[in-house]
Amino acid sequence: MKKIVLLLSLSLLATIGGAQVIFYVQAPSPNEGNYDFTFAETGTWGVGDLNDPASAVLAPMLLVEDGSGLENPNACTPVVNDLTGHVAVLYRGTCEFGTKALNAQNAGAEAVIIINNLGGAPVAMGAGADGGSVTIPVIMISAIDGALLRAEAEAGTTEVFIGSKNGLYANDLGFTAADHFRAQSFSNVQLLSQDASEFEMEVGSWIRNYGSNDQTNIVLNVTIGVEGGELYNESSDPVSLASGDSIFIPLPTFSQASYANGYYHVDYTVTMAAADESDYDNTGEADFVMSPDYFSMAALDEATDIPVNNTNQFNGTTDNLFTCLFFQDENASRIGIEGVNFSAGTSQNPDPTTLDGQLIEVYVYEWLDDWIDLNDPAFALASLNDIANAEYVYTENLQSENIYIPFEEPFLLEDDVRYLVCAQLYGAEIYPGYDTKTDYNWNVETYAMPTSPLFLSGAWYALGFGTDMNPSMSINTFPAGELSLVELPIQELTAFPNPSNHIVHIPMNVVEGNITMTIVNVNGQVVDVQNVTMNGPRLDVDVTAFAAGMYVINLDFADGTKGSVNVMVTK
Repeated sequence: MKKIVLLLSLSLLATIGGAQVIFYVQAPSPNEGNYDFTFAETGTWGVGDLNDPASAVLAPMLLVEDGSGLENPNACTPVVNDLTGHVAVLYRGTCEFGTKALNAQNAGAEAVIIINNLGGAPVAMGAGADGGSVTIPVIMISAIDGALLRAEAEAGTTEVFIGSKNGLYANDLGFTAADHFRAQSFSNVQLLSQDASEFEMEVGSWIRNYGSNDQTNIVLNVTIGVEGGELYNESSDPVSLASGDSIFIPLPTFSQASYANGYYHVDYTVTMAAADESDYDNTGEADFVMSPDYFSMAALDEATDIPVNNTNQFNGTTDNLFTCLFFQDENASRIGIEGVNFSAGTSQNPDPTTLDGQLIEVYVYEWLDDWIDLNDPAFALASLNDIANAEYVYTENLQSENIYIPFEEPFLLEDDVRYLVCAQLYGAEIYPGYDTKTDYNWNVETYAMPTSPLFLSGAWYALGFGTDMNPSMSINTFPAGELSLVELPIQELTAFPNPSNHIVHIPMNVVEGNITMTIVNVNGQVVDVQNVTMNGPRLDVDVTAFAAGMYVINLDFADGTKGSVNVMVTK
């Protein structure tokens, strides 16, 4: 069992509130619209709560001048231009986020926009030594969006809005990804999801009236389809909603008699009687995958089945980080695990560093603490039994690229046992990859179960960096009946009589010793496990109690070899 300092919190980052915080470039800009961003949270930062409309800022952008001579000024030195009445625009790099923001604030800025200097989505920003003295809003946008807005920031005339959109428009209805029900994981193993009793998805969403007007005839519609075919199309009865209010609208549960493998598109749409003045948040997605192989909380690329990596998340000053997937299923014995897909990146500030030579270790733990859900006073992440591990050393600089880490010996899972599948990273310069678009907030609010636990700086966080930060990892599974095909060496075995309705005899070279016998049916379900002591050259297996059908008898011998034989049971 690996020794880890075990403290426990739910989430490292704050969760979303009822308001919707936006970064909007105002008309008449040719780049008018909403942009993705992250923002400094109250707490370690001295900033106000952006969920409060009183903290909102509307002012023109202006690129900082810091006397550094850099093409992309980063405000790591005192700002020399007057930013009074403006939103400061500067770049990530070299110094702490809090230092940059404080220098901009000291030059009169009303807010700060930090442009990411790395590819991918903007990242969460630590306050550092100076963030507690920063009282103005601080946000980060992507490098692509920063390049789009650079000329307007240099001109200093384009107004931007940063803050809660509550009351900003008269007619404004919407929701966020955190408001929707979605599948409990993005990629679901089809062998564990064979019918409606084994897989279903609750459907429904919070609807929020951000506008100053009351609204009527509000309707929520959800469609679900796979491979171009529509499986579900439900609309709610019309409802009304007062200004500033919200309502949860449930729809019938989605379930099927059986589930084909494929990418299931889940589309949420809300409409109302009035024309929405800010309709970008009237549609949303909650897609999921039914897969023969993969379990993942992160979205899978529809074309490649590779976990999406939107960003490599800065991990602070720790030299020891575990990013994990939580897995539990009442039919888990139908499958085994053979490996993990993973992606990461390294620090590029102040100088680029390489992944070449970096070590990743992967562990599978049985989570032995006894608890019901996150609300259970006994909830703990303190007792982990290491049952499998593997390692991978980068031999080239595969920034944000998917890698596959196989376990030396694939292994079967057990029904209803809690597992953590974790990647361990060493050093402050390597950052795990995350999908930042798939949000399990409302699922967690409803079911109170962990998502993607994280161990960082001596503490465990049951929800990791948050319900919208899911590691770019997938667990590669295989049907339990194929274990003998995956592992070597294998003894060739025969059985007689075959078919049989009573006793099956299996001749073997082994005369003495212990054997673990696992019998699996045609659906991959483990129907019997026995520990057998051999006292002769033949194993006798009683199949009288088995239903008619095909079975696979898998044998694990004490010397590490294995054997497998197919048996037909008749009645």
